[in-house]
Amino acid sequence: MPYINPHPHDLRLDVWLKQSDNRLTVPDDAELACLQEINLGAVDVIPEALFFRRQDGQDELWSAGLTHDAPGKPREEQLASAYQQGRVAWAGSQGTHATGAEILFRALTAARHGHVWPVGYLEGPLITASAHQRVVGELEAENERNRQEAQAHAEAPIIVLARQLGLRPETAGKSPSAWYADCPGKTHRLMVSSSANEFGCGYCRVKGGTAELEALVKQRKESRS
Repeated sequence: MPYINPHPHDLRLDVWLKQSDNRLTVPDDAELACLQEINLGAVDVIPEALFFRRQDGQDELWSAGLTHDAPGKPREEQLASAYQQGRVAWAGSQGTHATGAEILFRALTAARHGHVWPVGYLEGPLITASAHQRVVGELEAENERNRQEAQAHAEAPIIVLARQLGLRPETAGKSPSAWYADCPGKTHRLMVSSSANEFGCGYCRVKGGTAELEALVKQRKESRS
């Protein structure tokens, strides 16, 4: 039996569909992997259809964020009214279609942590209810272990500074050194590494160490005054 790598080296992700060549309609030959409900944080809980496609030695996972009334409708109607859709994960083919779909589902779910999280399973067929529950449960347990380990670094200089600046740092769960903090003057969060004593915000395209974080807070306060 061939070895199945749950973390393929050639894995690629476009979780937020930033690349225009991935913002495409779900191909007709992509099969439904699962229909689930996802929590968008403070925004909403919506249905999401995930589709699996295997072609020329490559597995692909496609996502379509659906309207609340979409479940139960024909596929064409669901996709016609989707908020957005596109290719979110891909890697070299492994095992059965169900195995390939689960590998990409795991990678996508892990990458979305802190922003989007599955809160309900609606139907399969490739990713079954038990597989969905197992993957989400394993990732939740991993995130909790990371959060507990991160607490040991709560006195890292950049975490202490973020706390002093009122940015409300909290463990992220992505790794034993990953933290979230409020992005100064914004409604989103930035990432902080307690091991590297660095922060970064992909939305604002800013990063740096303690000096840069302090300067950013000062700059944002001055711009509002």
